[in-house]
Amino acid sequence: MMSRCRSPFNITLILFLLGSLPLRAAAQKPVGDSALLPADGFSGNWKKNGPMKVFTSEDLYGHINGGAEAFLELGFEQLTVQKYRDGANELAVEIYRMTDPTAARGIYLARCGRETPDQALRERHTASRQQILLQRQRYYIVLYNTAGGAANAPMLVKAAQSIAPKLPADTPVPVLDVLPAAGLVPGSARVIRGPVSLQALYTLGDGDILQLGGKITGVGGDYKDARGSTTLIIVDYPTPAAVGAAFKHLTANLDTYLKPTASTGGFLVFQDYEKKYGVVTVAGRRLQVRLHLTKPPD
Repeated sequence: MMSRCRSPFNITLILFLLGSLPLRAAAQKPVGDSALLPADGFSGNWKKNGPMKVFTSEDLYGHINGGAEAFLELGFEQLTVQKYRDGANELAVEIYRMTDPTAARGIYLARCGRETPDQALRERHTASRQQILLQRQRYYIVLYNTAGGAANAPMLVKAAQSIAPKLPADTPVPVLDVLPAAGLVPGSARVIRGPVSLQALYTLGDGDILQLGGKITGVGGDYKDARGSTTLIIVDYPTPAAVGAAFKHLTANLDTYLKPTASTGGFLVFQDYEKKYGVVTVAGRRLQVRLHLTKPPD
């Protein structure tokens, strides 16, 4: 009899707890950046087509096949996706909210290629018939001409014009100013916060070889002068001890295809498979790597 008395209470409690789970999940579901999306009728008869979708760091891989790592490493918060349709024409808007303007500029620079701006847009962007990539403050925005026709391309610009005034005011990305301007190849500057963004420039070793951890920010870029083409990587660490530890880790775990030719405290020279040289130097809190040198430093 006692078990019969307890059973209804336990079942009621379990059902209550199970019933509360969807409510909790719904309360925690991200709301997305719906306020930034173009409104229905932003141009002619263009209207939202289907529900808005929101992706977080946990499910970003489900939307970007093979490219999520770069976003997550640089600093990703949330992605809002919305499709639009006007008859047979369709376009898609993706609004990536990054953690800060440096992360947004970093992913933009990694993906924009040679910039071809449209005179109707003032924000940092590149435009083609197929897509527009745009970056402002901590937002990186992609607009796709999913129908593909040339006649549909102007709608990308109109959609971008609808979004831009809703974005927060742009701010500088000071870390990029660390790169010397003289000889820097236009469009080659990159933001580095871990192995994915570093390996887009050069493979120094496995894993987080520079010990950036997604929190320390470095920069890199290609240079060209009368002596040839080189690549420069600069990382400013929070303390001399941190840069010393990173240099020690790099020296001990240098990629096997890189052969050290000279090494002292805070100075490393190596030769790669192309018989070109790389030089790593440490000064204060700064670690600097110069790559693709045709001869070792004097």
